[in-house]
Amino acid sequence: MNRKESRVFAGKTVVVYILLLFSLALLSQGCGQAAPDAGGGSGFPLTIKDDLDRQVTVSREPGRIVSLVPAQTEILFALGLGDRVVGVTEFCDYPAEALTRPKVGGFATPNAELVVAAQPDLVLAGVIQKDFIRQFEEAGLTVVALESPDLVSTLEKIRLVGRLTGAVEAAESLTGSMQHRIDQVAARVANLSEAEKPTVFFEVWPDPLTTGGAKSYLNSLIVAAGGRNIAGDVNQDWFTYSPEMVLARNPQVIIFSHHGESTQTVEQLKTRKGWEDVAAIKQDRIGYIEDQNLVVRAGPRVVEGLEQIAGYLHPGLFVE
Repeated sequence: MNRKESRVFAGKTVVVYILLLFSLALLSQGCGQAAPDAGGGSGFPLTIKDDLDRQVTVSREPGRIVSLVPAQTEILFALGLGDRVVGVTEFCDYPAEALTRPKVGGFATPNAELVVAAQPDLVLAGVIQKDFIRQFEEAGLTVVALESPDLVSTLEKIRLVGRLTGAVEAAESLTGSMQHRIDQVAARVANLSEAEKPTVFFEVWPDPLTTGGAKSYLNSLIVAAGGRNIAGDVNQDWFTYSPEMVLARNPQVIIFSHHGESTQTVEQLKTRKGWEDVAAIKQDRIGYIEDQNLVVRAGPRVVEGLEQIAGYLHPGLFVE
């Protein structure tokens, strides 16, 4: 599923970067003083199993936290824990306050020395960073690796972050609000027949044409919004999709959302050569989501992405 963390490269390099960009959805300047209790009591020491199947014990409520995943950074700030965040990646760009935190490298290349120097009580990482996690463990740091492949797991991970940080009540409040919005969408699309669920192509990059398959976070949003992803039969996450396949599948709706230097407009997509007979273009059913992180970053804002997708798929059901 805004991530201005995207830097554009040409040809296949773009695809590689996009794959890295979206792997961030799967994972989903502190002063260092004693941290305030954000609700839920102490609950420490706390031992959990993370998404690398590691038993991790957090001995006390962390007052200094490093986040190596943009989605986890968003979660921390949404839980009111921004004052405890003492390190983030170069790609942690939301909320704006996150930009003021010390940088500890990139998502794929966190700087171990900077992470250790931040003296964190807790490091939140992604499963894709397992090689770096070993380094952090060897340095004596407490590291939890998290991954969120879909909406349900995103809510679970927010609750887990709440437990790991002593912000249980804040996490319950946040996930309760998110669940309410998810339920509202679900209620409106619940009685749709399969034929009433439009086929959709979601373009995440124009050249080479890139979309999300069955394993992508995006696919879970399309399904929850009452749609049928034309690439949903491909058991991959993010991959190149040929224009010929789009024409053959003839989607009823096209939604696009780009990062970086792409300046494509709805009008330009409508006039794309060879696509004039695609149902979505003939019926003028083109949607644009400006902030791509709403649909690829597994954090609190994914419900907004879900609502936008649902609105494009079923405008008659989502008229406010």
